Amino acid sequence: MKKKLVCLLLALCLCAACALAEDAGAEKFTLRFDEGFSLSLPAGWVSYPVADSTIRYALGDGDGRYMYVLAQTAAFADFEAMRAALDAREGWGKTSPLDLNGQSFAAFIVPELNASGCATLLNGELLTFLFTPQDDADYMLTVAEIMASYKL
Repeated sequence: MKKKLVCLLLALCLCAACALAEDAGAEKFTLRFDEGFSLSLPAGWVSYPVADSTIRYALGDGDGRYMYVLAQTAAFADFEAMRAALDAREGWGKTSPLDLNGQSFAAFIVPELNASGCATLLNGELLTFLFTPQDDADYMLTVAEIMASYKL
């Protein structure tokens, strides 16, 4: 399963590079988050109200594609402990490490939510990005572009 996830992520990264080359003229905007990071998002994305205290932000394209940013106090000694906890989750895809502009992330899939995710430790918090629907191949290319734009 881990090899499949790594292959999937590598394929997404390769496809994202191709999509970036083809979509160089596509409109995007950079959104700076209170936690000190920024992401480049496609033009037209909107923010949705959030009632859950764990979910800090809910964003989407208005057509059923969503990105949730979750943050909670980190109870992990380090990044590897966080990865081990994610890997231990029943039914979740095993994690694959990613380096996004110098920040270590663990990528994973949550089949029962039809979501893919990336998690990291930042400022004493477990910061998780969930993207749904995971079975939308075109959206997963956009997800790869969004996460590749991550900057502190």
